[in-house]
Amino acid sequence: MNNLRRLGFCVALIAVSIAAGNRAAAQQQHEPKGVSAKDVEKLQALIDDYKRLEPLKVTKLNGDVYLAKGGRGGNDANVGFVVGKSGVIFVDSKNSADSERDVLAEIAKITPQPVNTAIILHSDHELGVTALPAGLTIIAQENTRKEMEVSTARDAVPRDYFPAKTIDKEETLTIDGVRVQLLHWAPAHTSGDLIVYFPDQKVVFTGDLIVTDFPLTATQIHPELHGSVAGWIESVKEMLALDADTYVSGHGDPFTKSDVRTKLAFMEDKWDRMKTMVVQGKSLDEIKTALGESTVTQRNAPGSLPPPTVTTEVIYNEMTSNK
Repeated sequence: MNNLRRLGFCVALIAVSIAAGNRAAAQQQHEPKGVSAKDVEKLQALIDDYKRLEPLKVTKLNGDVYLAKGGRGGNDANVGFVVGKSGVIFVDSKNSADSERDVLAEIAKITPQPVNTAIILHSDHELGVTALPAGLTIIAQENTRKEMEVSTARDAVPRDYFPAKTIDKEETLTIDGVRVQLLHWAPAHTSGDLIVYFPDQKVVFTGDLIVTDFPLTATQIHPELHGSVAGWIESVKEMLALDADTYVSGHGDPFTKSDVRTKLAFMEDKWDRMKTMVVQGKSLDEIKTALGESTVTQRNAPGSLPPPTVTTEVIYNEMTSNK
């Protein structure tokens, strides 16, 4: 009987310890200033709803602006398209030519007009553009073209599909009667991120600056493509200044302005906390521990989100290399 009591006490003690650990983790995953529990819950729901593989679905966003989400391959990028007076503007690129052809088939159900313009948002999954009609106008940020020119990756595209028109920082165009602003503020996800803003419809295509396949305190940055978390923060602040209601993410469901603001708050909070610790001379492992993150190298299981440490490591390298 005494042994049973001791066992029961030990089980109870373990339960209390686990509960305390969960509370500690929750405290370390604190809410940044100005962010409510409701804001966090809403953004977390977008992340939780992300599906790595789902059928292609086309949704009308506003006016003649559409989102094509899902597709043949896992983690297939979101793309958009806008029906103009005499042609269709294609925004971003699917992961494969076959997946892009599926979007073209959906466009044909909506309009007989051809795709005559494509806007590439960055340079890490542009292979789908090869399914588009030959001779169309392809637009990208100038650094994206540079990355495409030197790419030896499996998704490198033929030169015929390199951008004929490049953007430096900002340009406002009217394409087939559709007003569009093309914006680049800083290297962020990659060196050549291009934001596509349709002011009349109040829709922004963010590319992979905004995604739902990363946790609250992380986002996808490609250092090998000269991406930067500092540039990400700058770019997202500028995006929030646009008069827009819908922010189409690179992967997952669209964000509202409030969702983008919440994501920015988490990332800025992490940046500021890490900056203080870097100045104090703390090591990467010490910083991870202070943030409540694992110091063990983690590989995310198939279908799961990457750990927040991937962004922690990028921030740390960025801060220490600039010291």
